[in-house]
Amino acid sequence: MRAELAAVVSSKYLSRAPTLIKFLTYVCEKYFQGEADQIKEYTIAVEAFGRPDTFEPKRDPIVRVDANRLRVRLRKYYRNEGRDHKVKIWLPTGQYVPVFEFCDQEPTGEQAAEQIVETASGPSCPLLPSLPSDSSTPADRPPAIHPAVKLDRSGERIPAPVYSLAGIMSIILALALLGIRWSAPTTSQADPAPLAGFSESIGGNEVRILCGNMIDRYTDQVGRTWTGDRYFFGGRPFSIPGPIARAEDPVIWQNGREGEFEYHIPLAPGIYELHLYFAEPLEREGGGETARLFDLFVNGEPALEVFDVIADAGGARTADVKILTDIRPAADGLVHLSLKARTSTAILNAIEIVPGIPGRMRPIQITTDTRPRYSKDRSVWFPDRYVSGGRRVSRTEHVIGSDSPEIYASERFGNFSYFIPVAPGRYTVRLHFREAYFGLHNPGMGGAGSRIFDVYCNGVALLKDFDIFAEAGGADRALVKEFTGLEANAQGKLILNFQPIKNYALINALEIIQEPAS
Repeated sequence: MRAELAAVVSSKYLSRAPTLIKFLTYVCEKYFQGEADQIKEYTIAVEAFGRPDTFEPKRDPIVRVDANRLRVRLRKYYRNEGRDHKVKIWLPTGQYVPVFEFCDQEPTGEQAAEQIVETASGPSCPLLPSLPSDSSTPADRPPAIHPAVKLDRSGERIPAPVYSLAGIMSIILALALLGIRWSAPTTSQADPAPLAGFSESIGGNEVRILCGNMIDRYTDQVGRTWTGDRYFFGGRPFSIPGPIARAEDPVIWQNGREGEFEYHIPLAPGIYELHLYFAEPLEREGGGETARLFDLFVNGEPALEVFDVIADAGGARTADVKILTDIRPAADGLVHLSLKARTSTAILNAIEIVPGIPGRMRPIQITTDTRPRYSKDRSVWFPDRYVSGGRRVSRTEHVIGSDSPEIYASERFGNFSYFIPVAPGRYTVRLHFREAYFGLHNPGMGGAGSRIFDVYCNGVALLKDFDIFAEAGGADRALVKEFTGLEANAQGKLILNFQPIKNYALINALEIIQEPAS
């Protein structure tokens, strides 16, 4: 039954309907857990759709409307892609408890199509008995019984064994999924179902998951789509109230999953880059280091050992990102993440998987703007991120000496630092500058010597007594300073400090490019 659920939500009939996926997976999971009596219009609205506790079914028909939509999609699926399946899932008219149909001797071709009855009476093969619903028309009639079906002492149906190769493989898959579920801690009733949206990354190239978040979809400031929590087994959700330092998009870090848990994420074959987002939710007196230690494994191999979020991020309620390269799906087509606690519980706030470059990290390009910018070669420059301190101000795009003036159209100034997460290795860093405040025709007047500052990377001086106006030869002139062979620190970061000497330090844009291994 679990295998059939996975097949249905992976089909083209539901894969682009996340609300229906959440609906079907929720009611099926409740059924599997023996909680079919809790499947009611109110609980579906509140626990599956995230409606408030004050939800009133008479005023908000969302559950009834989506139930009808789901019934239509299921009928289409079993007329076509799923018509030869040995198990079928139905949502009879007038109830929300799913019914599982077992067809032990399935006809094919036109006979199979004719066998599926598209009426409120439901399918034509033997059924797994359903439990009463909260509807006014409960399904209390006895199921049709196939001659080969046996009943146990309580009257429950015992399906006849299926010895075909396809049947055996379905049983193995179902048992494997059940085994994973049994070995994991029990999730709370409010958790999204672990198979929700199972198909969205199959054949795709990017996955973004907000762990512990009940949201259907979230579009970040760059326009990337994140989904709510899915593909998980075990753990429980948590939230972080209040501000989170260095979080350019706070929604990514405001929720998470904690405990001992796993993610099993389907991916097309290829090489990927894995970004793991963390933020320690608890402020502890004295700093809190060692209060939470855990290990993270990717496809069974250790990726983060004795990981301490506070030590890595530099504090609690501070955004942290770890980047892992050369990630491939396992033989079963899934990327397996498992987190195991050493002290307290493991946590994870978000997961991002994007196409990777063999042996190297994807380049990072950042402007100081609040929105993405595109240079002349159409490469995307992300909005300002990973930064602490300073202020941002917009400038005109009147820049001399650059064919991409848009990346100089804003600046960050003051005493500030960038904490840029990278994979282990050496990097080339390019810093883009433009003096738009000082100069004869600019607001600050003055000229050379008006602004002087230092730039450090992981404590090593890159620029000393740096004067943009003097080096560029005037105001509003693009200036690029490049540095090679820079290494990430032990926390996997390039920390760029901009320290004022006279007036304020500033930056317009920066690039981080991993160098090939020697």
